[in-house]
Amino acid sequence: MNKKLRGVLLFMILGLTAALPGSVAADISLSQTNQVILSCNDGHSVILSADSATLTSLTADVESINTSGTGLSCTLDTTTIDPSTETSEWTVYDYNPSNQALAPRNSPNSMPATTSGSTTTFPFLPDTFTALLTTTDPSMTGDLSMKTLNDDISVNGPAGSFMTRRQSCTPNVPATVRFYFISPSASGPSTGTSPPGTGGTTGTGFYTRFWWSNPVHVPLSASSGGGNISQVMNAPAMWSDWNGQSAANPLVTEAFEEAIHHVQTVGLSFGGDCQFETGAGFQYSSPPPPYEVFSSNFTESG
Repeated sequence: MNKKLRGVLLFMILGLTAALPGSVAADISLSQTNQVILSCNDGHSVILSADSATLTSLTADVESINTSGTGLSCTLDTTTIDPSTETSEWTVYDYNPSNQALAPRNSPNSMPATTSGSTTTFPFLPDTFTALLTTTDPSMTGDLSMKTLNDDISVNGPAGSFMTRRQSCTPNVPATVRFYFISPSASGPSTGTSPPGTGGTTGTGFYTRFWWSNPVHVPLSASSGGGNISQVMNAPAMWSDWNGQSAANPLVTEAFEEAIHHVQTVGLSFGGDCQFETGAGFQYSSPPPPYEVFSSNFTESG
């Protein structure tokens, strides 16, 4: 996300103070997979699946920056996943009412995403900011180093306008959607650049596990109806990590190469021009139904 993540994402990385039980890693067996939600009091959150080794590494990363002294606080919540309940379907993640963590739409009553062929749709819910639309489908993850991501995106529905949950860098910018992927094995360098005025560096490398297409995106507008985006995976200058670093930066290029060969989760991220996963919502002119419906025809080629 290069410099455009100097808001929520970069600040979160550099200001984490984790609220972690001391035995969190020791209590996880090697055979278990865990859903991990990392949330900070600046309102940003990410979600991934992690085996015990990755969870141990992530816990150490978070604990290592407790000494940053920036005043932000974060929590690392884990839940053991029953392999029999795992699904390869597309999942929508919204910010919960506190706006400090993500929650998946899993139940039928939550109006989850539905997929037919390569097209996935979901409605924007009133007073809700949507952060992600992702999949862990084995046919669409793994080694994507030679792939190109493609998506025909459309939005259709009643009168209203899109908005972002928070946007500190440029006021009144449109909500956007862009490509996003996670690779839990892709830890980067042990230091990173601190926000202006804080001095020093951080001591964690977990930000290279999360990547966003930058600058490729689609503005969300009820009047424009969406658009098409396409992005080659192995194009370092077109991706940036959670710390705002371009994958073309030699400090993180090796981690990026690891990431595109071992993708766990892939899909779309909703946010703004400079804060890529802070969520997008639809401000209805009158209460729904009808709902504003997002449609994604996501494919991979190559």
